[in-house]
Amino acid sequence: MIHQFDSSLHNRFGFYYALLGSNLMLRQDGTSLREYLSLPDLPESSDIREVFPEVIGLEDDIKKVISGEENEFVLSGINRENQRTICFNLHIINYRYKGYKSIAVVRDITGDINSIRSIQQNRNEIILLHNKLVEKNMELDAANRELIESRDETRKLNLELEEKVRQRTSELKESYDLATRLFFQTVNSLTHALEIRDPYTVGHQHRVADLAAAIAGKMRLDEKITEGILIAGQLHDIGKIYVPSEFLTKPGILSEEEFSVIKTHPRMGFEIIKDIEFPWPIASIVLQHHELIDGSGYPYGLVNDEIRIEAKILCVADVMEAMSTNRPYRISPGTLNALNELVKFRAVKYDREVVDACIELFESGEFSWDKQ
Repeated sequence: MIHQFDSSLHNRFGFYYALLGSNLMLRQDGTSLREYLSLPDLPESSDIREVFPEVIGLEDDIKKVISGEENEFVLSGINRENQRTICFNLHIINYRYKGYKSIAVVRDITGDINSIRSIQQNRNEIILLHNKLVEKNMELDAANRELIESRDETRKLNLELEEKVRQRTSELKESYDLATRLFFQTVNSLTHALEIRDPYTVGHQHRVADLAAAIAGKMRLDEKITEGILIAGQLHDIGKIYVPSEFLTKPGILSEEEFSVIKTHPRMGFEIIKDIEFPWPIASIVLQHHELIDGSGYPYGLVNDEIRIEAKILCVADVMEAMSTNRPYRISPGTLNALNELVKFRAVKYDREVVDACIELFESGEFSWDKQ
């Protein structure tokens, strides 16, 4: 089983692997690779070129890994269509195990590819709407030029132009409204997709977003920054789509291995939305929302000003919401204990100004979970 290897290899690749000898023969240490590739009759020992014909012609690169000249060789984006359509990356790694000097590891990226395609489709629709807006503006410019060139028909053209302007304005507004609706529908769809997998945190992202926006308002941040924080809050946990649902809903304490998987969700969230052209740095905010100013956060252990102010705000809002609601593994400690937690680690883990703004919101009654 894969847990026989070190945890870093496990976290990176998953469960599909085979031992690789210097003669380029694969030896299966279990059935997971055979099942994943839908090859039930695959012998226990097979030539790697028979199992993965994509490596034909690349034998020298693989042998460099086996000999230790190179640490790793990667062949990305392999597609297969057997009983189902799958996409994966093949990694040949110099790794001593059971007398073998290397292993072949398969990393499934089917879900990643499908998610990226879905997001790209939404992005293309928005681009199409933008192009239509540009075309409408070009038509309006042409109408204005006609007005200047036809001085003898000024009055008539003015009347016609006014009608065209009203029509174009209406069409532009409809196109803009449609693009805006598509944008927020995409955000809500991504949020809903996560809530289906983790029913214990239904509404969590929206509540965190509302509190984070309120904190930003209390700190008198620019309205545009506050809007970005609101959107980032609604998407901050989207990376948990790739976390096994049994980890998210486990009633007991998570093992170190399980928690290390959950800790990948900021980076996975970044990968999901990094190519979407938001008017705010949403991907960076999502990536940093679990960073703490003393460097004890994750995924990169950033400190102080290395962390965006939006992410610092999102972090505090996330802690407040998490401690104020029940979880599968514990009953909510309550809002008062959550505030005490912020006070305890104010200017240690959490930004001083952000904590002060959050506390003032709750103590003054300007914000409460019941109002949301």
